[in-house]
Amino acid sequence: MMKFRFRKQGNDPQREKIKQDLFAFNKTVEHGFPNQPSALAYDPKLRLMAIGTKSGAVKIYGAPGVEFTGLHKETATVTQMHFLPGQGRLLSLLDDNSLHLWEISLRDGSSHLEEIRSFTLPGRASFESANAPTSVTRVTVILLWTSCDVACVGTEGGGVHFLELPSLTLADSKPLFQDEIMQSVPEEYKCGKTLGPVESLQEHPQCPSKVLIGYSRGLVVLWDQSTRQVDNLFLGNQQLESLGWERSGKTFVSSHSDGGYMVWAVNSSNPRAQQPVTSTIPYGPFPCKAINKIQWRTSESGSPLVLFSGGMPRASYGDRHCVTVLQDKTQVTLDFTSRVIDFFTIYCTESEKEYDDPTALVVLLEEELVVIDLQTTGWPTIPCPYLAPLHSSAITCSYHISNVPTKLWERIVGAGQQQNPLQTHVKWPINGGKSLSPEPSQKGLLLTGHEDGTVRFWDASGVSLKPLYKLSTANIFQTDCDHNDSPTQQGEDEWPPFRKANGTHKVQSESCSVGDAEGVFEEIQAALSSPALDSPNSSADITLDTTADITVEDVKDFLV
Repeated sequence: MMKFRFRKQGNDPQREKIKQDLFAFNKTVEHGFPNQPSALAYDPKLRLMAIGTKSGAVKIYGAPGVEFTGLHKETATVTQMHFLPGQGRLLSLLDDNSLHLWEISLRDGSSHLEEIRSFTLPGRASFESANAPTSVTRVTVILLWTSCDVACVGTEGGGVHFLELPSLTLADSKPLFQDEIMQSVPEEYKCGKTLGPVESLQEHPQCPSKVLIGYSRGLVVLWDQSTRQVDNLFLGNQQLESLGWERSGKTFVSSHSDGGYMVWAVNSSNPRAQQPVTSTIPYGPFPCKAINKIQWRTSESGSPLVLFSGGMPRASYGDRHCVTVLQDKTQVTLDFTSRVIDFFTIYCTESEKEYDDPTALVVLLEEELVVIDLQTTGWPTIPCPYLAPLHSSAITCSYHISNVPTKLWERIVGAGQQQNPLQTHVKWPINGGKSLSPEPSQKGLLLTGHEDGTVRFWDASGVSLKPLYKLSTANIFQTDCDHNDSPTQQGEDEWPPFRKANGTHKVQSESCSVGDAEGVFEEIQAALSSPALDSPNSSADITLDTTADITVEDVKDFLV
């Protein structure tokens, strides 16, 4: 009898089975912004965007409600991603030097993201060992040809290899190594130095067989793969960061580690160019940080747009996270609160068109995604229908309300529209695919209380979590900061011309901390849970005045 009373504690198999039957938790959807994003890609034909993370996750987004998630078997950082345009395939590179091919396939009436192949670049055969040193074969850059049947892979050793797609195997074409390029380089430029890693590969916009190859040392080569010859040499001496073609293929732009960029002319009569057409350090003359990436986009309505990340003065603004947009005499420095991971522009890719005519700039940051409308005067921000960062300020409490009355819902939505009026009427540009999820039969509201004293209202009815309204309680608390004035406000004549370009993610100054909104949140939660809301007429007289400061008592009056 005692053995039953003092039974040894442990896992009871029968109890575990019952627990599994009664508590079957399954992940159905993920809300919020991906943790630690590390790579970005865009498919202009299918209008899909992909984000890779440091944990090896791959997330693809299209129209609101269209989301795919995949996870590499290896727990490694995704360093690069490239779509095969129009095919629903994605090529990813991990920091363990492995390449992976993903495909959106149809199964059981719905689409799924699956990894179908992987590949690791072998070592160079001329080395004594079976494989070359890791540093030599480490992949630094990938270029997918427009035909989508070949991928050019640049390495840290300065070689360029060619892979067949979608088989992801080495092509029959002989790899291009530095010794073959050095035969065309003048003796005075060699100086006994290597060219360094391949930093950039760009396909010629008019001649698909030609590739612009940029080496770290500064040399840029226009290589013709069909004839295996060097067409042009551009003898740069500044460390290279990135390259970008002008649409006609007559010029290209290069960015460098000194915070400057150069425009080069491609001329068949001058195969060895020693000087660029123009050379500019936008934020000079003091030492500047490197321009990590640069793009050149032509416009039918006027001067071309030059867009680049980085390049800020080291001493005064070296800690800023910026993307600069230049057009003629107009210059805007988009200032973000978290690190810039990557960016791309949405523009016309039809070959018969003469101009790029960019419509939007998409910037992936460490904490959020920001999209800029390049068609509207002033380049305003386009609201994101998904990927809203829940943790813009640390969450201290949360509450979910289901089956919200229609009239109350309309009032909250209306208040949010008054609080954040649209600055542009351009529709969300990343709108590929079609959501198969049915329209929600009832509205779901998520409330989150934050450390900065705000209470945020979210639409949690469907797959995408969308911000509706933000209640600030800062004016209730005694603080040392004037909430009407931004501590980072810039004057009109300030240089550089900074402009805050954030979505919902904010950095809160310690001097402006007001404590969390937990007490306020509990009162609002109680008001929303009030039985009075079940009355069909309970929300008829709800009005939210967003033209003045809202107090907690006001909110209680609105909702009760």
